Amino acid sequence: MNPARRLFFVWLFVCLPLSAMAQCPDKEIRVGWEPWPPYAMMRDGRLTGLDLDMIRLLLDEMGCSYRFIERPWKRLLLEVEQGKLDLASGASKTAERQQYGLFSHSYRTESAVLLVRRTATVTPLSLDDVVAQQFRLAITRGYYYGDDFDRLNQQPAFRALLQPSKEDRMNLKKLAAGRVDGVLADPFAAAARLREEGLTDQVRVQMTVHANEVYFLLSRQTMSAAFVEQLDQALTKVRADGRYQAIIDQYLN
Repeated sequence: MNPARRLFFVWLFVCLPLSAMAQCPDKEIRVGWEPWPPYAMMRDGRLTGLDLDMIRLLLDEMGCSYRFIERPWKRLLLEVEQGKLDLASGASKTAERQQYGLFSHSYRTESAVLLVRRTATVTPLSLDDVVAQQFRLAITRGYYYGDDFDRLNQQPAFRALLQPSKEDRMNLKKLAAGRVDGVLADPFAAAARLREEGLTDQVRVQMTVHANEVYFLLSRQTMSAAFVEQLDQALTKVRADGRYQAIIDQYLN
């Protein structure tokens, strides 16, 4: 390719709106979401939150139509696998999910922490201490807590101490009431829940058990690699022009 032609294509990418190049599906993109402040929530009659505002920004930038569909997280993942939903946010990249999903570039970092009561005197220094201390541990079904958790979850003695539930709110209430000894949760989501329930002063972070990048997960049944590439281009563009950081700052600062 001669230099003039190369410069022309660079100009097209930089100057033309992504909506002029995007290969949007013929139908609305079905975006699955689960209530999880501050990432996804209903506030004053409007869906908002860091993850939902981010995907809304990207799909608007691409000129694609979409609608949000509320589902519990485990069902949400199943419907992405089945092609009943097209896209989910806040997904960790795992080998299982790569079998049925396509992943965007990472758009934020996510961590899992162990929360305990402020008055706790015996607490684990790592997840390996859970069995020795007979530490009752609350988790949320369908969430990924890292390789150490997955390794220990193969052990019956560890699994016997787990108390799964469908949402963080229930786990945090059980922790404050002394029905469990600890909760694994996202620190920002847990902080929002604790504020809502008036429990902030009763709970503290014991340790970080896992940190990883998170992605938009798209169904292989209904979405294409070309679309994911254009979604990544939109993400690169909003990072460069400051709109990405404005959303991050709104929720996490």
